[in-house]
Amino acid sequence: MGFFESKLTLESITSTDVCVQPRPAALPSNISRFVEEPGFSDQAAQRLLGAVRIPTMTFDDMGPITEDERWRPFGEFHTYLQGSFPRIHSQLRLEYVGGYSLVYTWVGKDKKAEPLLLTGHLDVVPATTALDRWTYPPFSGVIQDGWLYGRGVGDCKNNVIGIMTAVEHLIKIGWEPTKTIVMAFGQDEESSGQRGAKKIAEYLETAYGTHGVGLIVDEGGMGLDTIYGTEFALPAVAEKGFMNIDIQVDMEGGHASVPPKHTSIGILSKVVSNIEDSATFTPELKRDSPIWGYVSCLARHGDASLVPTWLREAVGAKHPDFRQVAQTLARESAAIRYLMQTSKAATIFNAGVKNNALAEVAKATFNSRVELYSSVKSVRQIYHDLTEPIAKRYSLRLQNRTLSDEPSIGNITISWTEERDSEPSPISPFHMNQSQTGAWSIFSRAVQATFGKNVITAPSAMTGNTGEPYLSNSIRAKLSMPLRYKILCTSSFARFLVF
Repeated sequence: MGFFESKLTLESITSTDVCVQPRPAALPSNISRFVEEPGFSDQAAQRLLGAVRIPTMTFDDMGPITEDERWRPFGEFHTYLQGSFPRIHSQLRLEYVGGYSLVYTWVGKDKKAEPLLLTGHLDVVPATTALDRWTYPPFSGVIQDGWLYGRGVGDCKNNVIGIMTAVEHLIKIGWEPTKTIVMAFGQDEESSGQRGAKKIAEYLETAYGTHGVGLIVDEGGMGLDTIYGTEFALPAVAEKGFMNIDIQVDMEGGHASVPPKHTSIGILSKVVSNIEDSATFTPELKRDSPIWGYVSCLARHGDASLVPTWLREAVGAKHPDFRQVAQTLARESAAIRYLMQTSKAATIFNAGVKNNALAEVAKATFNSRVELYSSVKSVRQIYHDLTEPIAKRYSLRLQNRTLSDEPSIGNITISWTEERDSEPSPISPFHMNQSQTGAWSIFSRAVQATFGKNVITAPSAMTGNTGEPYLSNSIRAKLSMPLRYKILCTSSFARFLVF
């Protein structure tokens, strides 16, 4: 496009319904000004650090809650929450789900209104290796120069403590919700949510029916970011799928002094390399994608002198070249690329038990986050298709199926755990309605009231594995709360609840 056409597209962007924001802008609520009181920040920080000091780690091989000692810290964490938030525990209904997951219900005045669900998770990723690389020990809970250090400070005990601090305050001042508010905190989000999010979803669907929850506000999204001279709040309105693939090579063992031409480790390495080198997965972008909504907001609200011409032209075009836009965005940012593209990462490789013995079994695990317009089934097929030529070239069976006329030297098996994989979530609405009463409108107003009238709310996506896909039958819309990581932004939740 030429310059004149670019000028026309800029005018069309600013005069249409592209990335409309609430008007008039929402103002802060007096109810949430408690976060500005002297001493609040220090108290809130210490409350979060106290939570961080309890090592609620979950591992992929967690056993039954009555047998596995690694669940013990979760009981300690429950006790901590009870002591920190006495009003919540005396006035709200609490259900224990899946063993250590918590569901609090604050019944609203309007019994017919769909409830609001605020979520987070109690567990954290294990921190048991390379501890010498930490600035401070992972569970020491330290504050230094205004920053909080510790496992769970940003993922996501900050959400749990922030939500509960806001609710504790609202109970204290006698505020009553119109809609029922549910707080749900899972115990194993970091290991796919089988005991937490899945059981919570079943509980909610039983209590409120299919799509009976009006809105869920969860962790995630891209937070707050200044882009092209404008500050954006970037909640996720969709979540990529999640899956693991195990690829195992079985061959005859033997002594390393008389090796065959190819070993199980060598063959598996070739499979891994073939998958890594493949360009099968590419960025996908469509008009209803939250990432297209995101770039549209950048074009509309970014400083015109800073927004690239190509981006304004693309957003203003009647028929955008989504493929070209996706490729350009992907080249500029790996983070944006993997919001549009299925990822593939070899994360575990196991083989061999002795340095002079040939490994009979070699096994690798790949993790993939499935892009919004794909499916777990299609990605599994791609892994199969990328493994097949290696099996055929080196005369191995694949899934016990013979592929070559040459004598077989072994077998390659591709497997997965069905119940741990999840499909991409539905895309929640992210456009302003006329009455400014929908979930997106309410959320955008809460952002203005919390962070300022000039902060623009734009859609984003999550790379997967928060447990939200389990909840898709229960909820109508899903958003992720933006947070400033330098402080505990309890006011975000207080102001959101008021709206």
